[in-house]
Amino acid sequence: MAKRNRLHFHNWNGAKVIDLGTMEIWDGADLALLRETLTLLIDRQRHHSIGVNMAFVKYIPSGFFGLLFDWREKGVRVQLFNPQPHVQRMLWFQQFMEPITKGCFLLLSEPKQPYQAGMTPPWATTQPVEEKEEIEVSPFALANSDDDAELEFAYVGDDDEMDASTDD
Repeated sequence: MAKRNRLHFHNWNGAKVIDLGTMEIWDGADLALLRETLTLLIDRQRHHSIGVNMAFVKYIPSGFFGLLFDWREKGVRVQLFNPQPHVQRMLWFQQFMEPITKGCFLLLSEPKQPYQAGMTPPWATTQPVEEKEEIEVSPFALANSDDDAELEFAYVGDDDEMDASTDD
C-alpha cells in the first residue's frame, strides 16, 4: 500500500501521466504497480494517451519497455517525460522513442533504424576489443584435479538446521 500512496497523476501534453515520485531505481514491484495503474487508466477510465514521468529514474526493470510496447500495439499513445541521460542512451530508447517537445518522447510502433540482414546497424559497436596483457583469473578457474586444496561450499540456511540434519 505504501508504494500506491506515492503515485501522482498529471495531465501533460494531452496524456494522463503517472509519476512515481523521486525514486531513482524501480524494481519488479514498481513495474507491477505501473502495469496495474496503466490497466486502470486505459481499460477502465478509457485514456488513449498515457505517459510516465521519469525525471528521477536511473534504473528501469527489463520488462518496462515491453510493458509500454504492449500498450502501444493496442493503439495507446505512450509518452515518456523528462528521462535521465542514462535512460536516453539505452538501445530500446534510441530505437523506439522520438522527441516531440522539450522533455517529452513518443513511443514509436516501429524502430527508427530497422535491422537489415547482413548489415551492421549504425548503433552497433564494431570496434575490436583490446586484449589485456594480464587477465584476472578467479581461484576457482585455476583449481584442477591435481591441486591439494579443497573448495569450500557455503550453505544457505540456519546452521542449527544443518547440524541437526548431520546428527542422524
